[in-house]
Amino acid sequence: MIKTKIPIFETFNDFYQGIGLEHQSQIPDFDIFTIESLEPSARRFMPPYRQGFYQIALISNYGETEFNLNTDLLNLEGFPMVFVVPGQVFSWVRDKRMTGYFMMFKKEFLGNSFTDLISDFPFLKISEKNMLLLSEDEHKSLVFDMERMYSVSKNPHPYQGKMLEGMLASLLYYCKAIFERSKSEEYQMSRSQVIANKFEVLVDKMYVDTKNVSSYAEALNITPNYLTTTVKSLTGKSAKDIINERLFTESKSLLKYSDLDIAEISHRLNFDEPTHFARFFKKQSGSTPNQFRKS
Repeated sequence: MIKTKIPIFETFNDFYQGIGLEHQSQIPDFDIFTIESLEPSARRFMPPYRQGFYQIALISNYGETEFNLNTDLLNLEGFPMVFVVPGQVFSWVRDKRMTGYFMMFKKEFLGNSFTDLISDFPFLKISEKNMLLLSEDEHKSLVFDMERMYSVSKNPHPYQGKMLEGMLASLLYYCKAIFERSKSEEYQMSRSQVIANKFEVLVDKMYVDTKNVSSYAEALNITPNYLTTTVKSLTGKSAKDIINERLFTESKSLLKYSDLDIAEISHRLNFDEPTHFARFFKKQSGSTPNQFRKS
């Protein structure tokens, strides 16, 4: 099987060119368009890629559409809302009957409103499922919000950017409420949750450079034992488990979607030897890297 390196689309317009969409973004760090406008020019199949911006898909009709996020096929049902975040590997097969809205933004668009998007909006974590299943009323409310944002985006005026920034923040908070409901527990930011959230942010930034729990604990100014106990009590997983899961997710993506050999992947993920990487992968999956790649 011939593999190619996974492309990264850093800008909206690079992405549009990559999918064959005859559209250009007119607002810095923000764009919104109807899914229907993908027809007839845009591709209906997109092999794996990464992007340097956030994307929200509010889907009214998906037909036979398939979304793959990292190596997982999303189970589209009911009224889905999908979030794609920087660093994830995304691919799709699009049904021409698909309808709804795509909205793209960079964190810079929200200015200084949010110092850490992931802490404020945990559904934007790279480790989350990144899909909300909406009720019919929630879907109608979000369609209304998207329609307003789409209308504002089409009518330039001096306060257009500020209006859209406020509307996006409002939409994200509404999604946060839905996300918290889906977790079926009251959301309270205790000290333990703050630590766990900060740890997961650090894992996304540091998992290649260090796999040692003590390094993360030092960055958080707590002891390794306290970090492990705190994370375990909230997630049911040890700190080491979460680091390994992030490393394993990236391993699968590189094996499945790149043409790098095992030694190159091992080096990229900062393992001392390819044999160490092979042992790690087999422990996580039950199969060797080569077996996974051929499956």
